[in-house]
Parts: sequence; C-alpha cells; structure tokens
Amino acid sequence: MVAENNITKYTEKETMPSPKISVVIPAYNEEKYLTVALDSFKNQTFKDFELIIADGGSTDRTEKITQKYNAKFITVKNSNVVRARDAGLKAARGEILVGADADTFYPPNHLATIFKKYESDGEIVALTGAAKMVNGPWWGVLIWDWTYKIIALFYRLTGKVLYAPAYNLSYRREKLLELGGYDTELDFGGDELDVTRRLKRVGKIAFSENLCPRTDGRRYKVGFFTFLFKHALFYYSLNYFLARYFHKSLIKAKPVR
Repeated sequence: MVAENNITKYTEKETMPSPKISVVIPAYNEEKYLTVALDSFKNQTFKDFELIIADGGSTDRTEKITQKYNAKFITVKNSNVVRARDAGLKAARGEILVGADADTFYPPNHLATIFKKYESDGEIVALTGAAKMVNGPWWGVLIWDWTYKIIALFYRLTGKVLYAPAYNLSYRREKLLELGGYDTELDFGGDELDVTRRLKRVGKIAFSENLCPRTDGRRYKVGFFTFLFKHALFYYSLNYFLARYFHKSLIKAKPVR
C-alpha cells in the first residue's frame, strides 16, 4: 500500500477495502464539463469514497481526463443514462451510492452531509436535495428556484418527496440491488422517477436543503418553448410513461448538450 498525494493506492496483491460511498457519473463526450464535477469531488471533506465514470462510448477526451483523478472508468455498450447508472451500480462497492452529473459542482461537504444523514437515520433508503442552476437563461433559473422551494415546502409539511433529480439522489446500494437495479428498458426519467417510485416501497426517502449542488443550465439554452414542449413534455414525460406501459422506450431522443 502506497500513499501518494493523499490518495491511497494498492498493489495487485492487496485487496482494496470497500469504501463507504460510491459516486457514479454517467458521461458521453463530456470533455468540456467533466472537470467541474471531478474537481469538486477531489475537494470533498469526506474521503472514504470511490469515483466511477460510466461512459457511453465517448469519442472525445473524456476517458483521458478521467485518468487524472484516480477514478474508475467503465464503458457501457448501447448506453443511455439509465444503462450507464445501472452499470455504475453494478460496479460500485460502497454502502451508499451517490448519483452525480458531469456538469455539476458539488460543495466540499456534499458527501459528508450525505453520510451523516444515513448514519443518523437507519430508516432512510434514499436521500435527495435541492439544486441551483448556473449559466442558464433567466427563466430556467427562476423555474428551478421556485420548483425546489415548492419541493422543500411540501417535504416540510408532509414528509414526502415530490421529485428527486438523479444528479442529487443517493440511496443504499443493497436496497436498489434487491429491487433489481435500474429498469434498463427505460430512458429519460428512468434514473429519477422510476427509481424513487420503487424505493418508496421499501423505506423512507428524505430531503435535505443542505444538499444543493450547482448544475450547468446548458440544456435550457434551446429556448423556453422548445425545452418545455419538445424536451420536458415529449422526450421526458411522455417517453417515460409510454416506456413504463410498453416496457421499452418508444421515443428515441438525444440528450440536450
């Protein structure tokens, strides 16, 4: 075992102990944004975690960038965001799996806050929080601010979580494995709506206003009506519910980049 730059590296003959947390980031051609997330996890106050990049076949420098951060890089064939997160789940070794996105900044106490929450409440099977949008159009920032204010207020009043974004959703790894992992027949919404729907059956989903990463608003720059009708209502919502009913994704769409 060798300590290098505060990162413990193990030889082939040694068995690396399982970390408390596994962070999974799905990626596809994210060279412009990936360092945002990777740098923020490098600076976490909580150190007992592994970092997994589940890549959908990037053709840019995504893999090369990953190599600088002591992260595990796995390639996922025929990938979409749900299959990438599922592959990350299967490769993970931590007790808690933390979902993240390549273009999102996580405050230094993000993982510490998550771990403390699970340690203090054994009934929690999943945990989510709020988010802030940066570099987005004014209407996108406004929608996000009010959306998460409503989600937080609803949780304070009822103890129920209305919505959990995949990039700020963690859960006990064994609980989702017991449920069969992600439904890889789904696409958009499958890593958020479907996962939380099933996890609610086996335990409590909690919300913490102290978990508030900052994510890039690039996907909103297509314009208000294009985003609302094409991406939010058609590609995301309609696609998700049709896929739930027919057990496969019927609408093929590329994510906004």
